[in-house]
Amino acid sequence: MIDILTSAVIWARTLDAATSLLLVALGGYLCVRSGVLNIGLEGTMLFGCFAAVAGSYWAVNWAGGVAVAIAVGLLVTALLVFACVYLNADVLLVGLAVNLLGLGGTALLLQWLFNIRGGFTSQQVRPLPRVTLPVLDAVPWFGTVISGRTVLTYLSWILVVLVAGWLAHTRSGMALRSVGLREEIATASGFSPRRVRATALFIGGALVGLGGAQLALGDVAQFSENMTSGRGFVALAMVFIAARRVWVLLPLAIGFAVFDIVGLSLQSVGLPSELSYVLPYVAALVILLLARVVSTRHARSRPSLWSVVSSGRNAHG
Repeated sequence: MIDILTSAVIWARTLDAATSLLLVALGGYLCVRSGVLNIGLEGTMLFGCFAAVAGSYWAVNWAGGVAVAIAVGLLVTALLVFACVYLNADVLLVGLAVNLLGLGGTALLLQWLFNIRGGFTSQQVRPLPRVTLPVLDAVPWFGTVISGRTVLTYLSWILVVLVAGWLAHTRSGMALRSVGLREEIATASGFSPRRVRATALFIGGALVGLGGAQLALGDVAQFSENMTSGRGFVALAMVFIAARRVWVLLPLAIGFAVFDIVGLSLQSVGLPSELSYVLPYVAALVILLLARVVSTRHARSRPSLWSVVSSGRNAHG
């Protein structure tokens, strides 16, 4: 067990696995801060996985797969924006529909486009490139962990900083936070709540599409039915645990990925596969409950993230 926890290879795989969670959580975070509880992350991510593999296959290029994944993430999000922001439909019902559509739609597309069931891979599907960091690569253990990750891994770390800075120090970021807290404040400042929410959802959809591309093209370039396996819901739990602290999403993503990768590694020493698969979700539930207890004790005078989302739902549908 100690050998597994100290293995550089295990931690390198952990960072790869954490990337898809982090990107999807960032997308969900922007939605929640705008006052929209997007529970359709799972379905959107699954569409992103399929689009990344299909795009990479047709373009014979990883960049083509990433571009198609982003485009499909935006397309799926457009359904959510139209239904929830402009038609005032129930966010939870629409999100559930997106998840069901992702589960059944990708399986149907797999059969229609590739005449196959279960999964698809090909030599034409190009994985994401690995980036070697010249200085860090020579450092024992640390170089193995940090260097050689996918381009989206390093991009996700940069995005955490950019999102935090954007929300804290820009006028548009202030508008997003205002819409999530009090619509009347944003309206008085000259911002359209619908436009701000739509923008946040579209940016979030692009990030979720990137998360799907990382999952499908990051390690073994392939698509399999329901390959997200609940990662969208884990990412949503991360959003609530992080609350307003976007930077917390990075350590949370690594933490949940550790449970996933270590659980798979422990199968070699006799851990039942069913138990290894459930470990990340048990961890998400426990940490979410603990975070709820702590936030209740220390933030009674401040509105919780859940109350902000609930007020946003009531305000626009």
